[in-house]
Amino acid sequence: MRKVFYGLISGVFGAMLLFVSGCSSIYEEPENWAIIDNDTPAFYSQYDLIFLYPSQEEESESGYMNWMCGNIGDEVRRYVRLVISSQFGSRVRVFSPYVPLLSFNDYMEILEEYKRDRKNNFDFYKTDLKLPINYTVEALEVYFKNYNPDGHPFVIFGNGQGALVLYEAMKRCSKVNPDNGFVVGYFFGLPGVTKDEILDEFGSRGIRPARKRDGIGVIAICNTNPEGEPIERSLALAGGEVINPLNWRTDATPAPKEQNPGSLFFNHKEANPRLKVKFESEFCGATVDPKRGIVTLTGIPKNTPYILDEWHFSSDVWGVFARSVSQNAIERVNMYRFVRKGVHLP
Repeated sequence: MRKVFYGLISGVFGAMLLFVSGCSSIYEEPENWAIIDNDTPAFYSQYDLIFLYPSQEEESESGYMNWMCGNIGDEVRRYVRLVISSQFGSRVRVFSPYVPLLSFNDYMEILEEYKRDRKNNFDFYKTDLKLPINYTVEALEVYFKNYNPDGHPFVIFGNGQGALVLYEAMKRCSKVNPDNGFVVGYFFGLPGVTKDEILDEFGSRGIRPARKRDGIGVIAICNTNPEGEPIERSLALAGGEVINPLNWRTDATPAPKEQNPGSLFFNHKEANPRLKVKFESEFCGATVDPKRGIVTLTGIPKNTPYILDEWHFSSDVWGVFARSVSQNAIERVNMYRFVRKGVHLP
């Protein structure tokens, strides 16, 4: 019955998308973006950030997030604005579309199926994720058409379900390429992807796996696991792509917590917006296990109040490398400008 009901809901959303694609997209309307900094001049921003958040609902009657229902849209907008402004600052134009993501529990069911069947060419597009993937492609097309027609540098960043949906959408949007301004895609919590898969999907566009801290036109993947915890709770894949977000290496060279410039944790329960985002300096270190395709979180403070399990709704793990990512993004953008646009590095 659940699949039948989802099929009905998917049909409604799909009909909306099909209808608007024949004339104008729903993403032509600002109300369908959690954040859309289209009023900020491109010359003012160092780069654009296309961000897709992790699951924002644990359960949903329809199975999908309806941003027009109740206060869901406001909550998502608040989450994105506070988290991203705290992480990337004000010199970045942010574009974060509302997407009918699956509820967390239903997304987890798909991941469980993937873990059981990933050796048999599991295709996320043939699951209920097809709907949010199509919507994300639509949002990307509108972004390139209306807000970045001239190749302004842009960074793609996804957490949890948002990472998977963005990655799948990238496959279906050829405009995401270095010639159009693509600098780097950060995917945290993306179920195991191999080097060969990345090159098969994106190699013809000049996109490859990240190998160092200043490469451009690259995909950086990070699946984590707290030190001492069972590896089964991770999304990692043996032989899968992985990079350490603290030292930006793919080998087992450890990065101590002193190399962590800052973690940002979002408190959903806090009423005061100023206190919702908490900053932690040198929270933990990280070490890559190349064979397992995982980043192990090391030196985590004892009795930490944060939940660092990627399989937990409202996990705090997405903010562990926040400042390291934002610092790295500007490094890569500077390199992009130097190589592609002839602008000297500062």
